[in-house]
Amino acid sequence: MRPGRSREGQPVAFASSSAYIYLYVVFAVVYMASSIAFVFNALRVSTSLSRVHNATPAADHARHEPGPGIREFISHSQRLVDYTQLATLLPLVYVVGSMFLGSLILGGQGHSTVNIGWVALTIVATVASVAFVVLGMRESSALGTLDDLEGTSGRANDALQRIGMRLGVSAALLLLMTVFMVLNLYSVLAGMQDLLGAQFLI
Repeated sequence: MRPGRSREGQPVAFASSSAYIYLYVVFAVVYMASSIAFVFNALRVSTSLSRVHNATPAADHARHEPGPGIREFISHSQRLVDYTQLATLLPLVYVVGSMFLGSLILGGQGHSTVNIGWVALTIVATVASVAFVVLGMRESSALGTLDDLEGTSGRANDALQRIGMRLGVSAALLLLMTVFMVLNLYSVLAGMQDLLGAQFLI
């Protein structure tokens, strides 16, 4: 976010700077809280999947396709990975969207329209951060008890361990993004007085 003025040099008057600051703070706090819950849940599932042990199957059993129950389990696990990655990408999409809106100002777009767009973008991003963690928790719950996976073998075992590794990496990246948001929020709060004194846009 940065100070913004109209092309004639007049300050942006669509809303006070405090409204933008507090709206961003709400998004950052909601994202951090949901991401921390997401990270702990994803790491728990990742650890369990990575520790799936091979049974001692017959020679031809390892070549059999996974049963319906295992395929459903793998499907839920993959969706959990997808939601974790989407949660990681959310702040990047938010930043890119904000930069795009800022470029519209430089192109002569009306400030009021762009400001409304930024408020809408922030609200959507806040709702999305909650939606991703809720969907992730639902997929995790659908996995049921991981103890039932003991004794998987062959392709099923390999697939579950690969998903576990991917989920662990995705959770680590989400944690790094959460740390970035913490540092960014700290910089905003530390400079609150200066920001409140400026009419700024994005």
